[in-house]
Amino acid sequence: MIKKLEKEIKTYLNKNIKIKEAQQASQVEKIIPQKLQKGIEEITIKNTKIIIKTKSPSWRQEFEFIKKEIIKKIDKKFRNYNINKITIL
Repeated sequence: MIKKLEKEIKTYLNKNIKIKEAQQASQVEKIIPQKLQKGIEEITIKNTKIIIKTKSPSWRQEFEFIKKEIIKKIDKKFRNYNINKITIL
């Protein structure tokens, strides 16, 4: 009974797009260096694009420097995400 319930919860989470996107965003946030996580307001994933909202223009500039590095890390760790572009706001 417990295994069936656990399986049903996993299928529900996989079908619900908003929950799945939130899980992906939290996984992407773990890839970003800890000292830069302070400057993040929100991370959103739409199709093949990650949108990172920062707290200030100085944080935006810092993220511009490591944009390619983040894409490489995501590609290496999560092959099924298929992220092509990062937009920083």
